[in-house]
Amino acid sequence: GPEANILEPSPACARQIELDSPIITNAQLEQLRYLGESEGPWRKNGFKSLTLSMVYCVADGARGLESALSDLCHQASAAISSGYEVVILSDRDLGPEMAPIPALLAVAAVHHHLIVEGTRTQVGLIVESGEPREVHHFALLLGYGAAAVNPYLAFETIQHMIDVRLVTGVDLQCALKNYVEAINKGIIKVISKMGISTTQGYCGAQIFEAIG
Repeated sequence: GPEANILEPSPACARQIELDSPIITNAQLEQLRYLGESEGPWRKNGFKSLTLSMVYCVADGARGLESALSDLCHQASAAISSGYEVVILSDRDLGPEMAPIPALLAVAAVHHHLIVEGTRTQVGLIVESGEPREVHHFALLLGYGAAAVNPYLAFETIQHMIDVRLVTGVDLQCALKNYVEAINKGIIKVISKMGISTTQGYCGAQIFEAIG
């Protein structure tokens, strides 16, 4: 959610939704997706979320990607102006005619667009993508502005592996829990090398090099 001015402590600084992990399940994502549309406790606190599609028409090629990326940034700005405090960037609408904007490109573009506008701290960004699956994928998304990531394709892959008995001895819930815990440990290892102790301190930090 939005971040208040930490240099002027007030109750508004604590007005955020706390997640146990930056890797969220499909069920947790749906809870966040319907903020403002349910009778749950989050609605009472005034949180509202909006899902923006990060796909573009394959037939339009590179120009279509550029146009879709620009449109995504403007949609995020419009969402903030309309009072939304959580924006979900999703590639669920992909198909034979619609390709996903690379998740890292999308979140980084929106992140920097909102910084230039001076509205970045007014919204939390969540990524719903089939791309991320390895530790570094998640580290990059967090480092470039995502507050949480839902790797739905990784979850579906785990379910398929259990269904065809490539993985045995664990049920689906246990397997998903093990995967999330493994990714969390990997992220902690990555950020600890930079002397960072929390994912909140890593979000948007962009501490990456092409070499080394």
